[in-house]
Amino acid sequence: MVVFHSVTSGNSDGALRCSLQDFERYCGFFVQHLRVATFSRVVDLLQGPGELSGELAITFDDGYADNAELALEVLERWNLHATFFVSTGFMETNAQTYWDRNANIRSRWMSWAQVAQLASRGHEIGSHTVSHANLCELHSADVASELQRSSQDLLKRIGVMPRHFAVPFGRAFPSLEDAIKKARELGFRSVSLCRGGVADHANSALWIERWPIDPSAYLSPYGWMVDVVRECLARRPRGGRAIES
Repeated sequence: MVVFHSVTSGNSDGALRCSLQDFERYCGFFVQHLRVATFSRVVDLLQGPGELSGELAITFDDGYADNAELALEVLERWNLHATFFVSTGFMETNAQTYWDRNANIRSRWMSWAQVAQLASRGHEIGSHTVSHANLCELHSADVASELQRSSQDLLKRIGVMPRHFAVPFGRAFPSLEDAIKKARELGFRSVSLCRGGVADHANSALWIERWPIDPSAYLSPYGWMVDVVRECLARRPRGGRAIES
């Protein structure tokens, strides 16, 4: 599972902003070397008895307008599908995030028509809460409210009930298992993080690991792949076979 955030016509300048040129290179690399599947398909494999064999799901977090304006065309050119985890309270607003403000970037969010466009073209839409909430700072009831209201927003606005939830900020926290329980009670099939590492059967019953792509950290997608292989080798049981992802 890989994660992108914003796609820019400028240069890649970190994990949150990938240049259009670099995104194109990564999509071509994925098609050549991996089996790109929908997020739901990979979740099925992770939560079932079968083995993974190089499957990859492409995801986007937050709901930046450039996902529809720039990334969609590239995905369609390569015949790829992605899952877009949107913070529903940001859509059609001028909300400015602190991380964009710190980078002197104006936050631009999709319209609901753009979110619906992604869904109509076969891409999956998932929840990223309403306000991009830092769940470790919320009481249990507030976590449930963020998840429930985001689902209601998506159902009302685009007619889609989300089945996958990506934790904002992508980190584990002490009450993560309680948040996962709330998500399951609300009908979510998966909860995913964004802190690097490959997804495997070992932890998928609780959460799914995703790998944020930072093209500015690699000379090419092959550099990213080297890190993935290292991670797989580090997880290999002694005397056994490497865990596939």
